[in-house]
Amino acid sequence: MKPKPLYIVNTSEPSENSSDNKNENSDYYTISGTISNNGKSTIRDLQLRLKEMEKKNALLKKHAEEQSNKLAEVVSTNAKFLSILAHDLRSPFSVIIGVLELLKDSYHEYNIKEVEKYIRMATNSANGTLGLLENLLCWAAAQNSAISFNPVKINLHELVIEEFDDMISAATHKLLTFNQSIPPKLFLAADLDMVKTILRNLINNAIKYSFIGGEITVSATEVGQFVEITVEDHGIGITQKALKELFTGNELHTTRGTNNESGTGLGLILCKEFVEKHGGTIRIESEPGKGTKIRFTLPHYL
Repeated sequence: MKPKPLYIVNTSEPSENSSDNKNENSDYYTISGTISNNGKSTIRDLQLRLKEMEKKNALLKKHAEEQSNKLAEVVSTNAKFLSILAHDLRSPFSVIIGVLELLKDSYHEYNIKEVEKYIRMATNSANGTLGLLENLLCWAAAQNSAISFNPVKINLHELVIEEFDDMISAATHKLLTFNQSIPPKLFLAADLDMVKTILRNLINNAIKYSFIGGEITVSATEVGQFVEITVEDHGIGITQKALKELFTGNELHTTRGTNNESGTGLGLILCKEFVEKHGGTIRIESEPGKGTKIRFTLPHYL
């Protein structure tokens, strides 16, 4: 195929014999004539604009690649989370169904203590599943940038007592003692649902990893414009390696409780997201065999 002719701008003065038509022995078209100073300026402007457009295109391309990588990361993380959650939902339901089937077919063969033991197993599994579903719903909502955030005045002392009351059954089963050291008139300026989710998850973790007959303490102190809240247990603790993995990357990290309780690690991720939503921080201090302290800050109602 014959190559497409090129167009050349001839900036010299035209000769008498020159023409704007194609030369007889050439594949080039010549456009004769002079370019004024204004024309030269226009060409330079066009060149600058082209370079600027090239820079913008490069930035747009980089931004598009970054967004594509982030989207792929989110999809991968969500798939991983759902896989873990599906596994952890199946397990407690299997326990509940198995216990009910056992009691249904052989109820008359067991004494009252054995029946109570099986009912307690089913109850614990049901409560654990409910907590997991609540965390899943909260996590799904947290992924929505339009999630509502409504800070209100919260009496921290009263709220902690309410959370203790809600978990008294699980604590009694492990012979645990609840303690709180919070001034009666200490107030937060925070989203109530988020604070409840934080406290529920941290107290539940403390119950899960406490030894039989242990203590769980929730305390709080004023630190400038924030309130630092500490949830402490004297249970199995966390290794330094596990501590480094918590709150990092897109992995879920969890350990079986002292009564072989399961978990996904999703609760801690929610706590971190909700604390940071308030402009606060969260950190963990722990030593294997000696327990764990989780400290987090929320805005003080001044």
